Amino acid sequence: MYFCTVKKTYAMKNISKKVITAAVDEALQQVLIKLEILDPSKKTKKMADNLSRKFSTQIRSEVKKGLTKVKKTAASKSKGKKAKKVVVTA
Repeated sequence: MYFCTVKKTYAMKNISKKVITAAVDEALQQVLIKLEILDPSKKTKKMADNLSRKFSTQIRSEVKKGLTKVKKTAASKSKGKKAKKVVVTA
């Protein structure tokens, strides 16, 4: 966890759920290869698909929360109010 103050209007980038799902799916495929499962069964494929969808939904909601914090902080700063520190977890 680290602290940062917002200097630009939008410090974070909006990421689509499809991009997150693709990245998570690719990571799961690499894990399967590392575990030497070259031809996963139907149940394993289904489990990996469900896991990537659920995980990407959680990541997307966290990114969205972070974006709203950044936007609120930037809006308050532009109105002349003191900017708050935003906690960003990696």
